[in-house]
Amino acid sequence: MLSLLARKALFFAALKHTGQYRKGVQVPYIVHPVQVAFGVSKYTGDDEVISAAFLHDVLEDCHDVSVDMLEKEFNTRIAHLVDEVSILRGNTYVTWKEKKVAYLEKIKHASKNALLIIAIDKMSNLQAYFEMLKNTSGKTVSGFGGTPDEYRWYYTEIENILLSKLPDHPVTKDYSTIWQSYKK
Repeated sequence: MLSLLARKALFFAALKHTGQYRKGVQVPYIVHPVQVAFGVSKYTGDDEVISAAFLHDVLEDCHDVSVDMLEKEFNTRIAHLVDEVSILRGNTYVTWKEKKVAYLEKIKHASKNALLIIAIDKMSNLQAYFEMLKNTSGKTVSGFGGTPDEYRWYYTEIENILLSKLPDHPVTKDYSTIWQSYKK
């Protein structure tokens, strides 16, 4: 059963992601934050971390949401966690790889709870990307910025960060297991 706080985060995320869809498919975007939050709940019962997982993409994908708004709607800890897992705002990146390099640098300093959300988020994203890639016979996937080799590099770097920052956490083992099945 979801706590009141987690339900509030789910409703907020659903409202803010209204009209958005996952890349390459006609699946409402809110399905992804729900997947991430329920994935996170496998590893922690902390309502604030689960709530942040529901909200993990609102700063990146919803232009009317700010860290201040999240602090007012929820609390400082949730707002901070969402900020930790979000790609840097206000920066203009020339290439897909520049954006990913900046993100990787940022998450090297993320808290353990933020890394938990990141791990689950990236597991969901890599599965979606590489499943779509299978349908294109290994060529690029429409709507995604990087090449398949760049995505392999990126998800390997995520794995390296998890191995260095959360070496004994079960989420790191689960990430590595899923990543190994797609890496080839």
